[in-house]
Amino acid sequence: MSESDAFDVVIVGTGAAGLSAALAASVNGARTLVLEKASVIGGTTAMSGGCIWIPNNHLMARQGLDDSREAALDYIRAVSPDGWHNTEEPLWAAFIDRAPEMLKFVEAHSPTRFDLNRDPDPYAELKGGMTHGRNMSASPIRISQLGEWRDKVRAPTADMRINYGEVIDNSFFANPKRHMPRLLPRLIWRKLIGAHTRGRALTIGLLKGCLDHGVEIWTETSATRLLTRDGRVTGLEAERNGQAVTLAAAKGVILASGGFEWNKEMMAEHFPGPVEWTASPRTNTGDGQRMAADVGAELDHMDQALVMGVTPVMYEGQVTGQPAADYFLPHCMIVNRHGRRFVNEKQMNIGLAFAEMDPDTGRPAHLPAWRIYDSQFAKRYPHAMPNGSIPGNRFQADTLAKLATMIDIDADGLVETAHRFSGFARAGVDDEFGRGASTWDRNRGGDPTHQPSPTLGTIEQPPFYAMPFKASFLGTKGGPRTNERAQVLHRNGEAIGGLYAAGNVMANAFGSKGVGAGTTLGPCLTWGYIAALSAVGIE
Repeated sequence: MSESDAFDVVIVGTGAAGLSAALAASVNGARTLVLEKASVIGGTTAMSGGCIWIPNNHLMARQGLDDSREAALDYIRAVSPDGWHNTEEPLWAAFIDRAPEMLKFVEAHSPTRFDLNRDPDPYAELKGGMTHGRNMSASPIRISQLGEWRDKVRAPTADMRINYGEVIDNSFFANPKRHMPRLLPRLIWRKLIGAHTRGRALTIGLLKGCLDHGVEIWTETSATRLLTRDGRVTGLEAERNGQAVTLAAAKGVILASGGFEWNKEMMAEHFPGPVEWTASPRTNTGDGQRMAADVGAELDHMDQALVMGVTPVMYEGQVTGQPAADYFLPHCMIVNRHGRRFVNEKQMNIGLAFAEMDPDTGRPAHLPAWRIYDSQFAKRYPHAMPNGSIPGNRFQADTLAKLATMIDIDADGLVETAHRFSGFARAGVDDEFGRGASTWDRNRGGDPTHQPSPTLGTIEQPPFYAMPFKASFLGTKGGPRTNERAQVLHRNGEAIGGLYAAGNVMANAFGSKGVGAGTTLGPCLTWGYIAALSAVGIE
């Protein structure tokens, strides 16, 4: 082993968790190496909308907002699935305590700056919920400051220079033409100066901070096996440029390699049923979960994932999912093969409905599912119509019964459901699933100019359209269990010395039911920070 192969901390993955960990480790004096399997930096983070959920953050004072540790913990308890507090509360508390500290740390040691948006908590009516203040995103940032690394940042699925808050706070998706005159000058300016937004902005800022603090980063390097001595992880083996490399990690290895949504065998085991239009890098193949299990780690929450509606786009030459908001708008509903609605289309955690299994078959109860639109949607929101150039993505018929035949669902069920839904829309009240009743439903992603409801609209004017609603994964959320210091736990319940995990590679303490938009990136950043502090010996 050459001297260059010996580090204090070795991190696997360059998403928000990995870069946050690298920044914290290097600032605190550790010689730090980050391995990235892909040729580009950023993982799922760089492809994302960049929304971050951080309770009790220091930015809230600028808007005169009050939050507290107690309110945040009350809210998480109220939202989380029954019984989860028995195992996850120590991790919830650690997240709440460290997240505000992490946010200040990132701003102090990188060019990253954060802006609050007006996203409500999705369950704002519950104890501890807030109408806004806990959500934010990274401010626009120039990529040129990365120098030779500027071409090494993963591209988003669509090069939108609009920040997350600009989209959400203005109901941009409902009427882009209305808001574009005001936004266009800043978008042109950002393009001219090479400023990026959303998840890519977060990646750029974190990467710049890491480079400035001496972090070494190896791309196109796959971690293959953890090395142990007397039960402690001492380093790992990797493959780089076709050669096996042995790396020592005196203080620890931090796994931040993301989910396993591109591992067919693992997905078949934990998520039986069709999986299409996955919205993450194809390098997310469960390497961290596998390596951790090989040294005795307890894997948990392997059935948890972030699942939502996407639209198919071409990315890196293949069809990939891009998070969509069309089903938030009026004149649209989602039905199953029986032609029946089965969910409040507006809720943030819509993926929970797709995780429901048929007790008789063990297969997804509501798949295949379909978005259904009418001509009112097509005329009012032409930009949100499904892309017809992708085969099997858009169907059209003069009647709902014909449309049902085309997509092989129950025609009587669809006709009856559309009639019932249209009645709810005219009244402005969804008596079946409560769409439009909550603060989240009324204030996020709808059309505020549509009456009587910003999210309900009749489906009764031909022609009618259908688009598949796939079980599309943005990331799985299962992996090795960790304690409140991000230490990976052995199956015997004890911490495995020298091994830490952060982000989607770990058994996520929130699971599939996010407590707010951004409860992927917020915990990713925070657990990366916690893991690094633990590795370098800071309590």
